[in-house]
Amino acid sequence: MGEASSDAAAKAAAVRAVSVSRVAPSVLGEVQRVELSFFDSPWVVLPPIQRVFLYELGDADGFPTVVERLKRALADTLAHYLPLAGMLEYAVETGDAFVDCTHAGVAFLEAEGDMDVQRLAGDEAHDILAFLSLVPELDARVLPAPVLSVQATRLSGGLAVGLSVHHVVADGRAVWRFMEAWSSASREGSPVTKVLGPPHYGREVIQHPNGDELARDMLKTVAPNLPVVRGQYDFSQRFLRARRTFYLGADDIQSLRRRIDDLASDESATGGDAPKPKPVSTFVALAALSWTAFVRSKGLGAGDDTYLMFLADLRSRLDPPVSEAYLGNCVRACLASCADAADLLGQSGILRAARAVQAAVAEMEAAPLSGTDKGWMQMLMRLPFQRMTNVAASPRFRAYEAADFGFGKPARVELVSMNHDGEMVLVGGRRDGEVQASVSIDPAHMDAFKACILG
Repeated sequence: MGEASSDAAAKAAAVRAVSVSRVAPSVLGEVQRVELSFFDSPWVVLPPIQRVFLYELGDADGFPTVVERLKRALADTLAHYLPLAGMLEYAVETGDAFVDCTHAGVAFLEAEGDMDVQRLAGDEAHDILAFLSLVPELDARVLPAPVLSVQATRLSGGLAVGLSVHHVVADGRAVWRFMEAWSSASREGSPVTKVLGPPHYGREVIQHPNGDELARDMLKTVAPNLPVVRGQYDFSQRFLRARRTFYLGADDIQSLRRRIDDLASDESATGGDAPKPKPVSTFVALAALSWTAFVRSKGLGAGDDTYLMFLADLRSRLDPPVSEAYLGNCVRACLASCADAADLLGQSGILRAARAVQAAVAEMEAAPLSGTDKGWMQMLMRLPFQRMTNVAASPRFRAYEAADFGFGKPARVELVSMNHDGEMVLVGGRRDGEVQASVSIDPAHMDAFKACILG
């Protein structure tokens, strides 16, 4: 059975569809077509970004009233974020993919289920089938295809809002900015405020001497059979992995950073004239922690090469820089490597991991566009994924503040579409200074991983 049909079966068992409507932008703009940049085109083959937001609601918050509020706010927000209401198309004559905005609109599914929202929000282990049932389908296996769909599900004691976004039109920062705008429209009456300006999505801001040709070349590399989208990766097993969520408080993170910095200082003190080590950031510390935990829990050791991959936002690093309001992809993959996994074990293993991550960041900062060509992407495709850790999103993404529609912050936010055996998703937690870390890994390795993270 294919992945799409398996997902549909799980959804049918868990929730009941009440109605499906189409939400169009409240005002249609003049833009009819948005081209894909070379940052966008590699994402054509990947499954959509799917997130679920769980809310505990009182009796006064009627489901029909909440849904109408969400729809009105969505219509007003799509008027500014028009590409999200478009269709991903393929032009056979030119070999280009683009977003067609001429008949803009988004499918909005209303559903109901018997699941208890407090249980879903409180369990460390994910109820994967339940979470799957709370996010809408977005079938992009053949173009043309939609790039956004929304689902609102009435639950026992609350509400779930599910979102499916095609990565080809927006990276993580852009999706969270859209969420902030949508929630602002619901809470304050407008998706554009003094703090949150309107987005822009003209791909001409991504400047490259051969940008159009590179975008077309990347598209042919990852999806040679368009308009049929057939990537090189099999994602059908991704929902069989164990998933859990852990919360690291501000004190935990500070202690972790101090431990790594102290190891670096001790090593520097015995190294003569070695330069003073650079303090680790929260992201570097958590990436190093997750990498060493995955290495340990998977039983990697001497002779095993291992890697950690993460995405870096290039908006402020390009010349000229791109503003934070850019709606599109402006990220590149960064790769930290270790030729011998044994080096990441032992007391100093986390320091070795942190230095490798810092080196990958420094390499990206020195040449932001060096990892965006076809050769680099083909190199990534050849890496041993079973020995790779993927750290996604960022502790800077204020997931809980961004999704307050006026009836309180969500009780839980989760990325449902984790694709990798060895993936950690980081977002800002519900409490000040807290980071939420959600993990996907082979069930046989989860308890060992938890011991490494929380031990």
